[in-house]
Amino acid sequence: MFKSLSAFISAVVCLTLLALLVACSSTPAASPTAAPAKPAEPTKAAAPAAAPAAAATKPASSFPNVTIKFAHTGVPGIAFNDGVDRFAALVKERSGGAMTVQVFPGSQLGSERDFVEQVKTGVIQMALTGPINIAIYDGWGAVGALGMPYIIKGDTEAQLAPKLMKLARSPLLVQEIGEKGAKASGIRTVDMGWWFGERHMTTSAKKQVLKPEDVKGLKIRTMDTPVAQAAMVALGASATPMAVAELYSALQMGVVDGQENPTNIIWSRKFQEVQKYLSLTGHMAMNLVIIINDQFYQGLTPEARQLIEKAAMDAGDYQSDLALKANAKNVEDIRSAGVTVATVNRADFAEATKDAWKPFEATFGAGMYEKIRDAAN
Repeated sequence: MFKSLSAFISAVVCLTLLALLVACSSTPAASPTAAPAKPAEPTKAAAPAAAPAAAATKPASSFPNVTIKFAHTGVPGIAFNDGVDRFAALVKERSGGAMTVQVFPGSQLGSERDFVEQVKTGVIQMALTGPINIAIYDGWGAVGALGMPYIIKGDTEAQLAPKLMKLARSPLLVQEIGEKGAKASGIRTVDMGWWFGERHMTTSAKKQVLKPEDVKGLKIRTMDTPVAQAAMVALGASATPMAVAELYSALQMGVVDGQENPTNIIWSRKFQEVQKYLSLTGHMAMNLVIIINDQFYQGLTPEARQLIEKAAMDAGDYQSDLALKANAKNVEDIRSAGVTVATVNRADFAEATKDAWKPFEATFGAGMYEKIRDAAN
């Protein structure tokens, strides 16, 4: 093909140079004077924060990590002691463990007057008490009407409890009275619908109470507020306020002649050991309330407030059922322990105490006694 060796060599060289030119044109070299290439934008898939992306699927808890100190006077065997324990368990469970209720039962933090004041000042956050124990505070005077004798009509706890529980959770008590009380005093109620029971009288061997006039001159222990003493004062007793934790020994030593409480309290506190007579006067149908320091409450998230309120109502329904059953059973327990149990004519006692509310009209507010009475019945 090639006429000479030199022609062959020239052809090979040409073909080699042609191949080199083609290769260079397909992968051009970067110019040493060209600007550096701009790095590619990272794609979403290449984002370094894989862990935060996973965490985003689990929303932050709306419940604060907080320990709530809660005081009450209850001891084992009392329905509301079990109710408070139920409340604490529900709060912990429903907050996923973020919110813990530290319960101080058995008057560990003092009398009811003591720990209601502790809630007001923020020393503790919550407590269980009677409405008449908050009636002494600004804005709460109207709830004292609930402590008036025979304001709610009924012959049995089964008749009285639904009326009082409906009233306790009504707009009248929750919004109209409750919001005013919270703003004025710093004490808020989260639920008032805990049935406690009818209060009955026990007395020592000194005297059995069968008629209203039998009460006259007796020293009867009452709760430590003027409203709580109203029925006994109207009946002519010497009303003697005293913490319930001190009452057994006072009855035993004859410091007082008797006391008044629901039968579940009488039995659980063992008053049947130091009293001879039980008179089923039913002079007061009583509920209990869960109170909370309002500043603490306002600092919670809406979700945490809702959780506390719902847990309080659920625990209240649970303990109210316990209280109704216990009060009925404990009448028979007390009788079996050797106490003489008497059924009295309640109409006579109601007549003797019908004006007991009048000295407190200014405390309740004009027309409030009648308004609460009518709403209940």
